[in-house]
Amino acid sequence: MAKTDADSLARLKRAVMQRRVQLGWHKADAATAAELTITTYMRVEKGLSVRDVTYAKIERAFGWAPGACEAILEGATEAQLAGDIVDGVRYAPVADENGASRAVQDAVMATMPEMTAGKMAELSKAVVAELRKRGIVADEKTSH
Repeated sequence: MAKTDADSLARLKRAVMQRRVQLGWHKADAATAAELTITTYMRVEKGLSVRDVTYAKIERAFGWAPGACEAILEGATEAQLAGDIVDGVRYAPVADENGASRAVQDAVMATMPEMTAGKMAELSKAVVAELRKRGIVADEKTSH
């Protein structure tokens, strides 16, 4: 779990405000892009704690790598953009639902061939929902 002390939240506040300005957005634009209420979005810009799902939505809207907000809360000075290479590691862009679902199915077929098609579909749906919640898979309505 990410730190939520005043210094960590202030560091994230600065990074979020800087990225919003860099994108040329007003606060309402950022809230809309992140599919948040203005009240929830403003909590972040005021340096207040929010739920992890809120951070994931901001990361997706700002083009940040999944986990970027948590990294800032833990001490990083800036957010990594999705697709950046840092110390030889590529921060992947947000995946689409079909790609994530296919990856789950391929992994299941390779490791548990005895799993029924129904169970495989159920597992794939649950994994994609969790990845969406974490901001790793884009919402269907924003990925088209």
